[in-house]
Amino acid sequence: MLKFSGQFAKFGLVGLVNTLIHAAVLFAAVEVSKLHPVVGNFLAFTVANMASFIMNSFWTFKTAPEVRRYGQFLTSSLLALGLTLGIAGIFEWLGMHYGLGFLCIILLVPALNYWMLKRWAFAGH
Repeated sequence: MLKFSGQFAKFGLVGLVNTLIHAAVLFAAVEVSKLHPVVGNFLAFTVANMASFIMNSFWTFKTAPEVRRYGQFLTSSLLALGLTLGIAGIFEWLGMHYGLGFLCIILLVPALNYWMLKRWAFAGH
């Protein structure tokens, strides 16, 4: 249980760092390079996702990054994005405040994403 909680805490810290990376790349893309915000967000997601993979590989799961594993990591990230959008959409459809949807997202999505990465992309680590 201690290993799980330590890994999950590291996973959370990597997520926070990558949120900052995403924000910095987005700001640079939109404000400095004058790219469209959608393009900037795509670029920011790509950079942050690769950084997240590298940090989670070495620090959280203590294994070397591999191309095959990155494919699984990216798939997991995209599924987590889909779940996030799905939850937000359900709360919108139900006419509920988006803040409740966001609360549901932050309670469910990181834990499910960690579980998927632990069982699939980083199985055995």
